[in-house]
Amino acid sequence: VTPYAAAESNVNAYVVTDGQGAIVIDATRTAVDGAAVAALVAARTAGPVTVLVTHGHPDHFLGLGALRAALPDARFVVARPEIKADVIAMATWMTAQGWLAALPAMQPRTADHPDGFDYERELAVLDAPTLALPGGARLELRSDYPATEAAHMTTAYSPDANALFTGDLAYHDVHLWLGVGVTRASAAAWQATLVELDAAWRAQAPTLYPGHGAPTDLAVLAADRAYIDDLLAVTATSPSDDDAIAQMAGKYPGYANREFLLMMSVANLRAQR
Repeated sequence: VTPYAAAESNVNAYVVTDGQGAIVIDATRTAVDGAAVAALVAARTAGPVTVLVTHGHPDHFLGLGALRAALPDARFVVARPEIKADVIAMATWMTAQGWLAALPAMQPRTADHPDGFDYERELAVLDAPTLALPGGARLELRSDYPATEAAHMTTAYSPDANALFTGDLAYHDVHLWLGVGVTRASAAAWQATLVELDAAWRAQAPTLYPGHGAPTDLAVLAADRAYIDDLLAVTATSPSDDDAIAQMAGKYPGYANREFLLMMSVANLRAQR
């Protein structure tokens, strides 16, 4: 397992390889980071490549175009049709907002924009909750989680490496996303899911590979639950966004991405009071 920590968004991609092929977990946010992930893959194998997109947030799929350019035979997959729909909806919405003007290759392909990315054709939905490497090693997938950090989420487990890839169910020393799309109810569901994950994997004690932040262990699940508790409490009582941000920054001084993740999360949760 080789982690790639992207230069933008504190987001990760992971290259899982047996030398004969590779599974890439998530594609990062930018063409530069996507190309770097592709170079990492090429340095480790000349075999078949499958890229799994864990959920429909843009920092996990907008690097697909660069991966396609560098690895033209790569297969792009999602674990369930709802995640494919989430990706297409997000790319379509971002295009309408003008947010993909600087990344036209990742705007959805249409008759008016034939040079865009063909999400409908390029993203395949898996028909079984597993992915296999040519040598026989496999990833076991789960994607039946309730709405948490995202509407739909995929986790993957490698029995061979005892490695648990949590998608964005876990963050490590990075401010959690509780911004647009996350309700207080889904925040509570996220906390319950973290409890469930801890109980399910405690005996195996896997290395945990989070969506954001450095690889760690299961202790991060309790830390993330506590963070959500703190953020919900702070945003329920603070007189302003700035005050809530300052309180959370004081509680978590070493956490990355205060400028976007924390700011957007505070604004979203305070609006729901």
